[in-house]
Amino acid sequence: MNPRKLQFRFLATCCLAALQGCAMDPSELAEQGELGNHEQAELAYNPGAGWNLVWQDEFDGTALNGANWTVLTSNWDPVTNNCNFGTGELEYPRAQNVTVGGGKLVITAERTSDNPVDSRCTGYGPRSFYSGRLHTKGKVERRYGKIAASIKIPSGYGMWPAFWTLGGNVSTVGWPSSGEIDILEWHSNEPTWMKSATHWYNGGQADWGTGQSGGYNLADSFHTYELEWTASSMVFRLDGQFVGATYYHNETEFQQPHYLILNLAIGGNWYGNPSPASIALPAGTKKTMEVEWVRWYQPGSSTSVSLTNPGFESGMTGWTTWSPNGTEAADFSETYNGGHSGAYHLTHWNNASPFEVWTYQPRSGLATGNYKVRAWVRKGGGFDLARLQAKTCGSCAPVYTDLGTYGNWTLVETPAIYVSGGYLELGFHTRASVGNSGNYIHMDDVELIRL
Repeated sequence: MNPRKLQFRFLATCCLAALQGCAMDPSELAEQGELGNHEQAELAYNPGAGWNLVWQDEFDGTALNGANWTVLTSNWDPVTNNCNFGTGELEYPRAQNVTVGGGKLVITAERTSDNPVDSRCTGYGPRSFYSGRLHTKGKVERRYGKIAASIKIPSGYGMWPAFWTLGGNVSTVGWPSSGEIDILEWHSNEPTWMKSATHWYNGGQADWGTGQSGGYNLADSFHTYELEWTASSMVFRLDGQFVGATYYHNETEFQQPHYLILNLAIGGNWYGNPSPASIALPAGTKKTMEVEWVRWYQPGSSTSVSLTNPGFESGMTGWTTWSPNGTEAADFSETYNGGHSGAYHLTHWNNASPFEVWTYQPRSGLATGNYKVRAWVRKGGGFDLARLQAKTCGSCAPVYTDLGTYGNWTLVETPAIYVSGGYLELGFHTRASVGNSGNYIHMDDVELIRL
């Protein structure tokens, strides 16, 4: 969603159908069953071989990570220095409409009669809706790689959810000279389509667009949206399998670091500047855009180091269990619900009493260098501590990734750890202070990767 998109954007993003003033919104048809909804819980995601996770936000906890994100608090954007984001949007972003809870980022849109106005935007009139907009400018800015997110977008006429990037130099050079990459935009006229586009400067605004449809309504359930970006090409994917046209490029705008943006816009020029009254968001109701995770990968050569029984097909062979309170039995190999790729997996669970368990595999004789640990995880319930971790001695501080709530098998990895003494302990550390049958962690297919 660029700061000054023109109406021909319909063509740039694969010819959206023209709006018909009194026609039924196709997203409403979908809700009536004429378009198949594709209900999905949290999706397993594998970036593929050769990709290393360099940044992520899993939205665990109860507050947004301010080291990653800045939340806008009006319809004036201090980064791009414009009102209504150059697209005539009808919303007024504010902090209370951006929340974190239940392992998700939630952006909430709602109609308002408060008529909010920013003094820097008085000439544009009051806004009719509250919503949310956040970005990583000055905090997370990178070039190239694979950018992916699991997002649930809301249905309804006028909803304009987006996951996109702007060049980090936008405050100095302006738009479109900064470059823009739209990974996901959604329009209610074509509810099965993930729309993607790029914008840059070539004697004026230049645009390229593509789209991909899975044949099901994308709204109101989670899907993965992905960009694979190199110095010469971009590939956009929906749910890892539906791929639009490849964008081949050499523009300088796409050879520099970009930052990420997530927002739920309402109305605006992509919808033909509709009136607030026509938006499918009645007073007293709310619509949400939910994000389970955002991840940024970079390509890199890596070598898998052999582990003993990484899929737990041979029970606990090769794995050691430590507990400070005699609750080692809370970890075991089982076939319950199957594993990620085989019949077995590791489980940490004790429905009757508290426990703490560190299940690990010691490795010696490792070459000096940086390593990461990866594993497939499913997790439900509440834990005081739940980590995939590695450490270079029994008493050393670990590097770790806190495990979120994963309804489906999800690939998780630790930050890099430097090994100089040849020794590493790697595995899973969990603690629950209250016994609860809803608390479980399933782990499978553990990998040790030398970077």
